[in-house]
Amino acid sequence: MPLALTDRLANRRQLPPVPETDLDRILKLIPTEVLALYTATAPLADRIRWTSVPLVLFLLGLALVPLALFLDGWAMNAPARWPQYVVRTLAFIAWAVAISWPFTPWLPEDDLTWVTSLAVLLVPLLGGYLLRTRSGPR
Repeated sequence: MPLALTDRLANRRQLPPVPETDLDRILKLIPTEVLALYTATAPLADRIRWTSVPLVLFLLGLALVPLALFLDGWAMNAPARWPQYVVRTLAFIAWAVAISWPFTPWLPEDDLTWVTSLAVLLVPLLGGYLLRTRSGPR
């Protein structure tokens, strides 16, 4: 998904596509579009008296991750393979739990912060490794 805005009025020749690096592939596995929404709304959950608000926000984000990937693939005419859906969903879970623990009424966070911090790093890295394209003979 190109993020650079193009000048639609300029009639310039097309530049060749930039090859995708490993870092680009890892960063695409982090669902930043949904995490931005989750990060903005999670602190507001404490102001609402209903105890299930954090869980509802978490489940909403969980549903939006595959939807955003599907819609992006549809708009760009480049659908993602199913393993990318799995890795992005797991990455959302890791990041969301690290940002705000949504299970407080049922399960205390206690000493799980190191696990969530490690998961934030490992899920995209391992996902990038597992989803890399192999070149050359196998």
